[in-house]
Amino acid sequence: MPLCQLPGADLYFAEKGEGEPLLFLNGLGGDHLYWLGQLRAFGKQYRCLATDNRDVGQSGYASESYTIADLAHDLAALFAKLQLSPAHIIGLSMGGMIAQEFALAYPHLVKSLVLVNTLARTDEWFHATLDAFEKIRLQVADTASFFEAVLPWWVSYQFFADSGRVTWLRWLLQQNPHAQKLEGFLRQVEAIRRHDATERLANIHCPVLILAGEDDAIAPRRFSQELQQRLPRAQLVTVPRVGHALPIENPGQFNAHLGRFLESVSTSRRRSA
Repeated sequence: MPLCQLPGADLYFAEKGEGEPLLFLNGLGGDHLYWLGQLRAFGKQYRCLATDNRDVGQSGYASESYTIADLAHDLAALFAKLQLSPAHIIGLSMGGMIAQEFALAYPHLVKSLVLVNTLARTDEWFHATLDAFEKIRLQVADTASFFEAVLPWWVSYQFFADSGRVTWLRWLLQQNPHAQKLEGFLRQVEAIRRHDATERLANIHCPVLILAGEDDAIAPRRFSQELQQRLPRAQLVTVPRVGHALPIENPGQFNAHLGRFLESVSTSRRRSA
């Protein structure tokens, strides 16, 4: 799990497997640890990578503000450094925003997109959500305490029906040895706040799978519907009984949807070859 020194930032990434590249991108405050289950599952068939974005995990911290497009440029530099072939890009929440910008700026590096509980642009309602998150984060000690405080937003109400799983998740949140610093959290929030790819999405021509948690209270399904309407080759799947943290709440469902989509993309490419 090396640290890659790039022109814009030093990026840490985890890697497992060989074959076609799969790149997993995290949401606000998340790092590569979020995707370890997917690296184990898909590393048997693909070359799986999960990065720590700027300002989180073991990657370098920025000295000034940046945009979601800047985070996409970081990935392009990573591709060049590692000499990666075109990849399937899987992005959750903020990671889905990065995936959009990456596909727009570097279409030759993208085989397909999987956009999970994300959005094309932030509206006033979403700005108010970000304002609330900022206020909460300013009042708690660390990243784990923040996620514990917003747990009712982050996972489905149905997740709370199993007290054992809730206890497990709260324990898991405390295990990250590289908690995000406050200044990194605030810079990521500002980058999210300015994201707007709406009018450019028609320029993304690769296959796209959009996964929307039925009970997502952070990026409700209407945002996924807007993505579907604007992306020429997108399909939308609503996943029942999960909220914003779909790969954690129900990794089985998530992996099954991802696996079927990747296979369909490969089958389509073989037929057109």
